[in-house]
Amino acid sequence: MPVPWRLRVRAKSFVFQRLRTDPGPQAGFPIDVPSASITIRRRIAHCLRLLLAWAMCMLALPAAQAGEPAPLVLRDDVRVVDLWPHLQLREDPDGTLTANDVLADTHGFAPTFGRYANLGLYSGAIWLRTRVQVPADGSGRWLFDLDYPAIDTIDLFLVTRGRVTQRIRLGDSEPLSRRPLPTRSHAAPLVMERGQTHELLIRVQTSSAYLLPVKLYEVHAYYAHEASIQALQALFAGIWVCLCLYSLTQAFVLRDAMFVYYAISTLSVATYCIGFTGVGAQHLWGDNDWLSQNLPPLAVLIGVASALLFVDRALDVPQLSRRVALAARVLATIAGGSALAFAVGAISYRGVSQVAMALGLSPMLVAVPMAYLRWRGGDRAASYMLWGWAVYAVGAASQALLLRGVVDLSFWSQHALQFTSTIEMVLWMLLLGARVHAIRSRAEAAHRERDLLQALAHTDPLTGLLNRRGLRASIDDRLRASTPLQATGIYVLDLDGFKPINDALGHDAGDELLCRVADRLKSQLRATDLLARLGGDEFVVAAGNLPTEIEAAALGRKLLRAFQDPFEVGGRACHVGLTIGYAIAPHDGYDLSSLLKRADSAMYAGKQAGKNCVHRGAASAGLVAG
Repeated sequence: MPVPWRLRVRAKSFVFQRLRTDPGPQAGFPIDVPSASITIRRRIAHCLRLLLAWAMCMLALPAAQAGEPAPLVLRDDVRVVDLWPHLQLREDPDGTLTANDVLADTHGFAPTFGRYANLGLYSGAIWLRTRVQVPADGSGRWLFDLDYPAIDTIDLFLVTRGRVTQRIRLGDSEPLSRRPLPTRSHAAPLVMERGQTHELLIRVQTSSAYLLPVKLYEVHAYYAHEASIQALQALFAGIWVCLCLYSLTQAFVLRDAMFVYYAISTLSVATYCIGFTGVGAQHLWGDNDWLSQNLPPLAVLIGVASALLFVDRALDVPQLSRRVALAARVLATIAGGSALAFAVGAISYRGVSQVAMALGLSPMLVAVPMAYLRWRGGDRAASYMLWGWAVYAVGAASQALLLRGVVDLSFWSQHALQFTSTIEMVLWMLLLGARVHAIRSRAEAAHRERDLLQALAHTDPLTGLLNRRGLRASIDDRLRASTPLQATGIYVLDLDGFKPINDALGHDAGDELLCRVADRLKSQLRATDLLARLGGDEFVVAAGNLPTEIEAAALGRKLLRAFQDPFEVGGRACHVGLTIGYAIAPHDGYDLSSLLKRADSAMYAGKQAGKNCVHRGAASAGLVAG
């Protein structure tokens, strides 16, 4: 009769512990013949005692196992029964045993070992067995559930009075429409005869890890449990959808591929998680066996490729290291090409799984040192990526330990990757927000620089007024829009008596006087009028919405009166006057050049006539001289 696995380990550890703690002769002291013979006799006696203890263990353990464990009573007041502590296990390395073979030799079963509901990786099949008893007043109706959707094949046998009364096929290799219940997990109804003891045989075989959370549910308890799981998955899906839509919107608005890479990476993580939890097969792709079995490694490779490209773009890796940037792009190409080759059948499942495992950590290996360099260089946004990868590493390590049978199966170990991946994506979104802010800041700085250059090109540096170029750029549209009832007057103003003051007081005083002249002219004009300095002591005023020449002449006289008061320059009063010539659009022309020529000719005519006057550049029909 085989000895249970755990008891064999305990017996061996007992023997080896006794051997290690047995004291021998003290090193460094001479050994005489009498003491040596005593030591030998003691060692022989000690070995005999160990052999006797070993024999007693080997004889006592099968005897203790010979008795069949008491069956588990399924009372109706219990809503959920965890079968794992009550299961016995039998390995089937070749996967050739049948239910009849197992029923004929139940001595091959041993108590379950290892972590809770987690046998890790195994290449063969596993048989599980337990005995349950339905009381005479019990309902006998229970739902069997194995909540690990990645299991390939599950054969469930209900044995009553030594014969199979129910046989149910489950597993993700079974199309959803052919399963007993179209559920996320592998669930099936069991109808057990009342007042009888039944035996449950479960054959499990998978290429994934043997995670075996086997439970019996009362029907309402099962659907209440599923409702909470579905709500959690809906919450995750909503977060992922929002992150993807936001990123794609930013990609469309900003025309930046970084946001597309982020969206693809988020979608890949979401696809892997909904496939791992069984929600995808239940709600999205249904009976598509290829997607159910092959989507996880495909999603991993697409996620690796997009994450590498995202890191390269978000951290501007080429600026830090061209070699690292080249390596990241090469790895992204390998991951994307492998995913494409697997999709068309050029690579086997085992091959693509090996590629996915080899490249799985490559985005983190690229991102962490580059983000650290950015962070040390003063880029605080890079810390979001460091924290994101740190959180993701916890989830990935938990997932790896779970799939290798190192940790117990629990709610947190089963969903750790979902939680950490979502947190990572949210932290990456903060990084994207920082990058958007940086993009906008650079754009605003570029606009300010452009406006500054434009202002310098169109502005007089001394007075801040428009120069000739700025005047032309600002007035062309006004001139084209001028009508006889909404005319535009172009006034050329030349200072009288400026040169003597400039020669007497110096150029600094002359510049100060020109600035005061500009301020006084602006105080006499409307907000819609334009004022420019063409050079020296010559100014130009453009005034629109003049219905007749009377208003045009009145504006000229108003400007003349404004110069009757002296200007204070350097603590001294300085008197300067104006000579004004003007032309009116559209009567005297539409283009600025011809209007300036007429107004300039009129101004020189006024200079010759005695200065300090206003002259019209040309007579126009329909206007009455003021």
